[in-house]
Parts: sequence; structure tokens; C-alpha cells
Amino acid sequence: MIRVTCLGHIGTEVGRSEIQLNVGDVGAAELVDSLRSKASNPNPGFSRFNTLVMVGEGEAFVPATSTRTIKDGERVILIPFSHGG
Repeated sequence: MIRVTCLGHIGTEVGRSEIQLNVGDVGAAELVDSLRSKASNPNPGFSRFNTLVMVGEGEAFVPATSTRTIKDGERVILIPFSHGG
């Protein structure tokens, strides 16, 4: 299980600020795409290009530029670039 915290409008788009996904190991870009498919809006305002992914205690990257795999048991925070702080 991967625990995902969705900050700002990402949480609004998917309908909650915390999600637990039973997906096993998954690429970071695929994780963001999976959450986009759960959004109420067919064109949510976040993507693998404008979302910062933070894993664990501070590893941060943009999913579109990373081949990082999120492993089962890791905690992830998704931060939209437009987040106010």
C-alpha cells in the first residue's frame, strides 16, 4: 500500500487529502496519472508535469523528469506548483 497526501487543489480534484493505494510498486508518473483518473473533473489542473512529488523524508522531484519507482509501503506527498505554501 502507498499512502498519498494530496495538497492544495490536487486534494480538491480527487475529493480527499489522503488516499491509500493498493498498487504495489508503481512509477511516479503513473501514480500521478492514476490519481488524475480519479478526479471529478475530466481535465484536472494537475499532471506529471506540474506536480512535485515528495517521498519519505524529503526526496523531491517532478514525475515527468524522473524514472523513480514508488515502492509498496512508501509515503508520498503531492504538491502542485501553484500551491500557496
